[in-house]
Amino acid sequence: MAVPYGDPSAPFTRKCAFDVGDYGLGYCANSLELGCDCLGHIHYFDVCMADEFGNPSVKKKAICMHEEDTGVLFKHVEYRNGHNESRRSRELVISSIATVVNYEYLFYWRFKLDGSIEFEIKLSGELSTNLTSSGEDPNNPSHGVLVAPGVNAQTHQHMFCCRLDMSIDGEKNTVSEVDIVAEDSPYGNAFGPVETVLKKEQDAVRLYDANKARSWKISNAEGKLNPITGKPTAYKLVPFTSGAAGPTVLTHETSSVSKKGAFAQAHLWVTPFDEKERYPAGQYTPQSLEQDGLPKWIKGNRNLEAENVVLWHSFGVTHVPRVEDFPIMNVEHTGFTLKPDGFFDGNPAIDIAPDVNKGSKLNTPGCCSS
Repeated sequence: MAVPYGDPSAPFTRKCAFDVGDYGLGYCANSLELGCDCLGHIHYFDVCMADEFGNPSVKKKAICMHEEDTGVLFKHVEYRNGHNESRRSRELVISSIATVVNYEYLFYWRFKLDGSIEFEIKLSGELSTNLTSSGEDPNNPSHGVLVAPGVNAQTHQHMFCCRLDMSIDGEKNTVSEVDIVAEDSPYGNAFGPVETVLKKEQDAVRLYDANKARSWKISNAEGKLNPITGKPTAYKLVPFTSGAAGPTVLTHETSSVSKKGAFAQAHLWVTPFDEKERYPAGQYTPQSLEQDGLPKWIKGNRNLEAENVVLWHSFGVTHVPRVEDFPIMNVEHTGFTLKPDGFFDGNPAIDIAPDVNKGSKLNTPGCCSS
């Protein structure tokens, strides 16, 4: 994770927090509160970590597991006779919250009834603020937003990277990029998916393209086929399913931020599994003297076809502060989803029984009556 600030005035030229490498999100984890941080039927997990001396230290209630009702899962009304079928969506949610100095990061893994797995991050807390720099208009800072009289909040990014050790129906998988593109046709209406296999590591350094609805498919390479399509069983990585789609890191490639946080220069990297390759920016992010992590690992340009592959997905929030973010910021969202794509032989939620929420009440005579 890298958090660069876009102000070229001293001393902010070096202002960038590598929150995982600098602080450690586990060390910064909150002890969660029932009925506030998590709602519903809750199970908490304590976490045992090593302290700065290497001794075991227990963080109480650091992880929460609960279920949420998230609205309609599917619905259809048969127009011929008015028959209605509707099912509610419930999700199993695994969550944790970390406070890193001024910011809160709220992490949610959501396991859905349709077989999808969503990872959502919510960002809250307090903006990192400062006085305007020498030479700046105190009422109109050039590299930030005035959020209160005399208080400048700099434009910045929060760049995350998730390590996804995939095993779709087996250990050997192949990754492909899927773009939706137009094609020539007599009536000009044809378009559809074009799939490109990412064969080598250096071929798999990819950027997201919203204009092509780009996604990345992870397919079984051990002969497991979908009984309907006859194609390999697969899941797909769909970027930016929570919050706005965002750019890669915006600092110049020559900056120390871009060199140490090089993982954020692309939305996707793919490598064959190596138990020593655990952190996308390398083992020692703040103290390293040379570029480490993903750019170093892919120099060998290893094979990716029919391998035990690891996807490294970089994403984040580019934050232009608003007055409404001060003095405490309402949550911003970012995240991605892993969706089954030919993994099942039909809708896996089709057998969910109807359920009427008896706690719902009709407001009589009506909310708008006098």
